[in-house]
Amino acid sequence: VRMQLKEIKDAALGERYFQYTMANGLTVLICPKPEKSGSFALLGAKIGSATGDFMLGGERITVPAGVAHFLEHKLFESEQGDAFTLFAKTGANANAYTSFDRTCYLFGASVNVLDSLAILIDFVSHPHFTAQTVQKEQGIIGQEIKMYDDSADWVLYTSVLRCLYKELPLREDIAGTVESIARITPQTLYDCYDAFYRPANMVLSICGNVRTQDVVDVCEKGY
Repeated sequence: VRMQLKEIKDAALGERYFQYTMANGLTVLICPKPEKSGSFALLGAKIGSATGDFMLGGERITVPAGVAHFLEHKLFESEQGDAFTLFAKTGANANAYTSFDRTCYLFGASVNVLDSLAILIDFVSHPHFTAQTVQKEQGIIGQEIKMYDDSADWVLYTSVLRCLYKELPLREDIAGTVESIARITPQTLYDCYDAFYRPANMVLSICGNVRTQDVVDVCEKGY
């Protein structure tokens, strides 16, 4: 069944893109640019460092600071290996980031764009966490936190936030602290994933040398 695409035009920018919502609730935005040599895709979830505690299955879940950023790191790993290895085979340049209110996974590519899109959808939609890999990541992110502690401008910025916000999660560093991430367990990550990585709470956008129906087909197959 061909999904109905909604065309959206921006008169001010002279641009247009297409939007459709999958049956599972995922919003997909497609901006075809056949004149371009490359494409850029981003898959984002509405969870960030300021998301804080949440309700799941009627139970209040309390999470340590830095869990959204930690989850971002761990989703790249699966039982089959590391997603970066797969992107290297398709020639894509992949990355991810966590901000106060969102977590996004992205890639840029000039070849094998649809294959890279399939990889993006697959690793984000199939979480795999173990005690061993979580413990390993605690060491890695701990080093990242210590590195930022040596950055004067970042320390100043986070200090201002702590002065501005007494209780809100905005006062916490996006990566958390060495002490807070030490409390993260595989169950913590699965709880966050189940609560916020629902397709209806996510958006996939892609712009570049792609055809709308090809993108739709990859999304329907992947999700």
